[in-house]
Amino acid sequence: MRKKFAIHKYIVALVAFLIAGTALPSSVTAEKLPSKADQSCLKCHDYDKQDNVLAGKIKDVSRKANAIQLQIGSEMEIILFDDSTVLKNADSIPEIPKGEAVKITYSKRDGKTFATDVEVKKGLEVPKEQLVSTEEVEQLVAKGPKEGKYILLDSRPANLFNEGHIPTAASMPFFAFDKLADKLLTDKNVLQIYYCNGVSCVLSPLAARKAEKLGFTNVKVYRDGIPDWKKAGNIVVSNIAGMEALDKLDMPYILIDLRTAAEIAKAHIPKAISAPAKGLDSFREQFPKFKAAAIIIYDNDGVNDKSRDAYKTISGWEYTNVSILSGGFKAWQAAGKSVAEGPVKSKIDYVRKLFPGEVELAVFTRELQKPSKDIILLDVRMPSELQEGALPNTRHIALDDLEARVSELPKDKEILVHCGTGARAEMAYNVLKNAGYKARFLKAKLEFDKEKKGAYKFEE
Repeated sequence: MRKKFAIHKYIVALVAFLIAGTALPSSVTAEKLPSKADQSCLKCHDYDKQDNVLAGKIKDVSRKANAIQLQIGSEMEIILFDDSTVLKNADSIPEIPKGEAVKITYSKRDGKTFATDVEVKKGLEVPKEQLVSTEEVEQLVAKGPKEGKYILLDSRPANLFNEGHIPTAASMPFFAFDKLADKLLTDKNVLQIYYCNGVSCVLSPLAARKAEKLGFTNVKVYRDGIPDWKKAGNIVVSNIAGMEALDKLDMPYILIDLRTAAEIAKAHIPKAISAPAKGLDSFREQFPKFKAAAIIIYDNDGVNDKSRDAYKTISGWEYTNVSILSGGFKAWQAAGKSVAEGPVKSKIDYVRKLFPGEVELAVFTRELQKPSKDIILLDVRMPSELQEGALPNTRHIALDDLEARVSELPKDKEILVHCGTGARAEMAYNVLKNAGYKARFLKAKLEFDKEKKGAYKFEE
């Protein structure tokens, strides 16, 4: 009797599915699929012992393709989503910040990987009375540690602190907490505020717990952390070690000296360029089109009205990686770093370094004009987007079809992928790479001329 009832329930569910045109409930589509999880996720969860789970960090989300690019260790997974996908702890999937930890329960439909559930991991729970807001941190930073009677502690790894941190913060990486506690935590009456990389980051809550175990009672957590601080329009400061790390990695950056021409000629930081006397707006056109370029500003001192205004001006141009050098030129000299003399360049000379797997725009456009036999140009935009225009000498497979149709592409040729901005192209690159193809992707904005048929332009 129970067996007949179970079959009856399945038939009812199947009929409901056919009528409604929606996906079968997860209880009906009980196909077991292998799980994959980032090592950082496995520290707290047993996802590797569960079925149908992909756990990692958001690399990107494509609104047009309804696709999530999930980073799991060094690998990338592309997961599609639709209106039937259940979302937890976020307003919408496209609004989940990059780098956020998520758990995705998935299934297969026609050879494609679909998300049935997407859960943004909240990390460790922090009591409400222990939380501080961005506004409260702003007020304390404006007063300074002495007047505000606080110590602001960055729980992230030291390299991230060096690249950019909240003013007045001290670096106290969670994994070095025990070594640094005696040095930094000297007054039990001073308010301790820990922060890290946002709500899914567990480092600051864990650091706060350690502090409490040591007997400190005035402990708070700025849970929203550096992402919300920057989103609110607040300044970020970097330090000398961060700049030296960029030099060591041979990564390009723009270093702007805000001081007077006479001061600069006397001594300045090598690689610096001078800000024009007419103001930053006068050489805005020289700034790179690449909005994630590292831009470091300095004056004689660290944060002052001049550096603050310059920071807000450049950030207002939508550059996302701007910082003020902590302590300015005086700190550079005090650290015994080498200086240069004489006039400096007044023109920005920035050459962007390609991301892993990225193809140069010049190489891609050359293939458009003079295609070679060993390369295929692949367009992964949606079919509806082709009405706006299509590039010459390209093949088209939409990103959400690529996983199922990848065998249509030859493995003896290199595949150069493009979309409308580069986000989906990078996702497609990872699909192809995982399938054993030699591929690269174009990270550039593509626009077609609405008036002139066949005309187009790229913008990096």
